[in-house]
Amino acid sequence: MRILFLTAEYNKMSRLGIAWLAGALAANGHEARYAVASRLGHKRLRELLQAYQPDIIGYSTMTHDCPAHVALNRELKKEFTFLALFGGIHPTFSPEMIDEEPDCDAVCIGEGELALVEFCRRIEAHEAYWETPSFWVRHEGRICRNELMPLVSDLDTLPPPDHRVTYDGDPFLGAMGGKLFMASRGCPYSCTYCFNVRYRDLYRGKGPSVRHRSARAVIDEICAVKARYPLWFTGFPDDNFALKPPGWIDEFCSLYRERVGVPFSCTFRPEYFTDEVLAALKQAGLYSLMLALECGDERVANEVLGRNLSNDEVLRAAERTNAHGVRLVLMNMLGMPVENSFEVDLKTLDLIIQMRPIVTLTTLLYPWPGTPIHQYAIDHGFLSRDEPLSPSVRRHSVLTFKSLLEKRKIENLHKLFDLFVQFPWLRKYCETICALPLSRPYLALYFIRVAYTQTFKQYPVRAFLPVGSLREYLSCLYLYLRLLRTP
Repeated sequence: MRILFLTAEYNKMSRLGIAWLAGALAANGHEARYAVASRLGHKRLRELLQAYQPDIIGYSTMTHDCPAHVALNRELKKEFTFLALFGGIHPTFSPEMIDEEPDCDAVCIGEGELALVEFCRRIEAHEAYWETPSFWVRHEGRICRNELMPLVSDLDTLPPPDHRVTYDGDPFLGAMGGKLFMASRGCPYSCTYCFNVRYRDLYRGKGPSVRHRSARAVIDEICAVKARYPLWFTGFPDDNFALKPPGWIDEFCSLYRERVGVPFSCTFRPEYFTDEVLAALKQAGLYSLMLALECGDERVANEVLGRNLSNDEVLRAAERTNAHGVRLVLMNMLGMPVENSFEVDLKTLDLIIQMRPIVTLTTLLYPWPGTPIHQYAIDHGFLSRDEPLSPSVRRHSVLTFKSLLEKRKIENLHKLFDLFVQFPWLRKYCETICALPLSRPYLALYFIRVAYTQTFKQYPVRAFLPVGSLREYLSCLYLYLRLLRTP
């Protein structure tokens, strides 16, 4: 069968889920391609569909970008015949979207490698594909709702990701020197803003939620990419890279140093910032550590966000990271569903200034449907149950605060947060600056800084290819500044 994975808008992040699905399909005799609709434009996208004639078009969606994919699918359905399949986080937690969108033929819930292969096998064999586990399928006027497949306990039994599909489908992504890889799946923690809590509930009794690939399988995957595409930096966006079986980190470090040999970044929780682990990873090429601080107010962090961390633990982790010469990248959220949210955000700012990160990645809290924080925001009057959430995750908070001034201050602080961290002397003017009605200029400044950070600060700069880095920055900046044209 021919499967086309289609993304509505360009995203600089590696499409890891699609690469895993493409690998599973290829290993079972199917053909997969990938394309970005906004890159191709109306004419070239139609030419692709006419030439390729996909049996299935698959859309991997999150809540904020689902409307764009639904609209794209609705448009294509008017001209072409195919099965429209939606997967990813949004369909996993909101599979009832198939009831609301008549042009959606099926949704895949949860992990899809084995389920999608079985779905395609049944279609080819003229069997009851509408009864495929892990799928809800529209068939003969009714929706068939099927049980979930068990989780794959041993990730090494899955075919390796086929990155050629995503990198060849989006050459810009393939040409980028930094690329992402996953060494594990799942998280044992219960942060209220994260999908993992609900995900574990979905799969309760269907296998372990936290699973690890072997170090050798991860290195083999990286080397396969390195042999075909530029690779000067790798990143591991696992929920907690250090959460591995005994001996895994040592084996990984040895193999990575010997066979890959480029700088890398990974994510940690503060409890795992031990001197032994940091020293081993640093010797293997660790360039930066990403730590999800989220909120500097301990009460809000623990009682509302479920972080189960103290600020002292976080500060000690920062000290160890800086002592080992590893760059610290902090992730945090603003706009909590609590009284005096702006004051809480200022506590986050003050704590982060103490930690001296090289980069801060700041977002506005987005209460994804299906997460505990979504229900919390509704119960405490910060969110309407019936009002659809805005798709924006870079501009506006979706919460309702006590005044428009507080909302403006929170949103402006989000745009200027990294500026205050990098220039702490501005902190005493923070409240005045954030109260000013300058949201549009602040947003432009924010996009400029984000593009600069992603190109020159978050990852190593290829000093021997300055033109390439500049081109990457300008491309990134162009993509962000396009967003200024939308409300």
